[in-house]
Amino acid sequence: MFEPSTAIANLLTAVASSPATADSVRLTTARAADFEHPAAAQLTGIALDPASRDAADRFLDTYWSDEQRQRDALTTASTDRDVIIGSGFHAAVYAATRVLAGHRRPLVLERDSRVGGTFAMTSRPVFWLNSRNRPGGPGLAGDQTANLNYLPGAPIQAANVSAAEYQTNTDMAFVIRLTLAQYADVVPNATVISVGEYESDDYYGDGMPVDISGGRSLSAARIIDARGLGDQAGENLTNGTTIMSFTQFMQQMSEAWPLRGLRRVAVVGGGDAGKCAVESLLGIAPQPLMAAAGLDWVRRIDWYAADLPTDCEQWQATIRGRYQAIGRHLRADRSGAGRLAVINRRASIVDLPGTALIDGTGYDLVVLCTGAREPVIQGLGDISGTDFHTVPGVGAVARKYLQQPVYRVGPHAQLPFTSLERAEGIAAEPGNSVAMFRLGSKTAALAATLPSPADS
Repeated sequence: MFEPSTAIANLLTAVASSPATADSVRLTTARAADFEHPAAAQLTGIALDPASRDAADRFLDTYWSDEQRQRDALTTASTDRDVIIGSGFHAAVYAATRVLAGHRRPLVLERDSRVGGTFAMTSRPVFWLNSRNRPGGPGLAGDQTANLNYLPGAPIQAANVSAAEYQTNTDMAFVIRLTLAQYADVVPNATVISVGEYESDDYYGDGMPVDISGGRSLSAARIIDARGLGDQAGENLTNGTTIMSFTQFMQQMSEAWPLRGLRRVAVVGGGDAGKCAVESLLGIAPQPLMAAAGLDWVRRIDWYAADLPTDCEQWQATIRGRYQAIGRHLRADRSGAGRLAVINRRASIVDLPGTALIDGTGYDLVVLCTGAREPVIQGLGDISGTDFHTVPGVGAVARKYLQQPVYRVGPHAQLPFTSLERAEGIAAEPGNSVAMFRLGSKTAALAATLPSPADS
């Protein structure tokens, strides 16, 4: 039987008691028989109503920012508690699976002020997920009965959040945030500085010491390193105006008039981040807060990316369906000019006052989508100091540090493809190496099979 946590119960009460949002809960409660439990019906109603979802998000932000609650969460960390670094998809998967397996609620440390990881980088939708929206459980790509956006153990699934073909980043962020509110204690604005070393005078406990920002320390029985893809490479080149990282650009896209004054823009990098940035510039990403073609229109987008198709026909023949709409913009008009051009070469960027240069061409904005690098945490080295942690019937599900009770999960664990994944063609798409549908079940398997700290 599902029992709402204190955070979820208070959230439901707050939304249901407000005249502006109460109808969203009432409308889905009338279909309670279609859901696993009453709270799932109520949370689905909240998710489907923009005003209610906004109210719920603000409630969670306020709940997690309470200083006394944060102090209590940090001081109750001990030698029998898991601590998760990062509050994204894999943190939510681990927390939900772990608690449902009968273990104690983990403590989640998030360095940003907003909980939810990459999907929660903005409070408004700015990019689409890669997998189509449909009901079902976990499965492999190509399985039409599977929901590739499935989050094991979540109070509601992403399929409850939207009816669109592809969901937005904030759709998944909402599911992640609800899951963490149900199954974990979360402390935002908590940057982990070191693990396994004493750097603070107020350390207490007999477990593994963890030092975090603000001179705070705690002890952990086990650490789950769920930092995702990491920080963006090339952030040292950005200035926040004419040269932006992908994250900076997406945060701008969530604000009013995000394309104002942009006529010629360059995107550097051909991965999923680059594709999402190009969609935003073309106007085929989620609609910004305030935008209109008659007011703000990017006339030219030069996309510096190796190995991407340069014309519409090649694009439609080689790029997966999620990004097919981009290919139409590679067609030239009657004069031979085009709005979007893929340039298969590296870009050398020069920062000038009010503009950025690439090979002598001036741009109002350059968006850097050039991959990620791992944030440095003292005491946690790179993967050379780890071994694969395997689960029978699943294979490698995490990387285990050789001398520490620390497990890397998710994208930065760099888990190899299994023979089944190769046979099913999943390994043929490079982006699947970090896909949620592939790695989420592995993180869940880790959480379900790790013994309690006292028994390990």
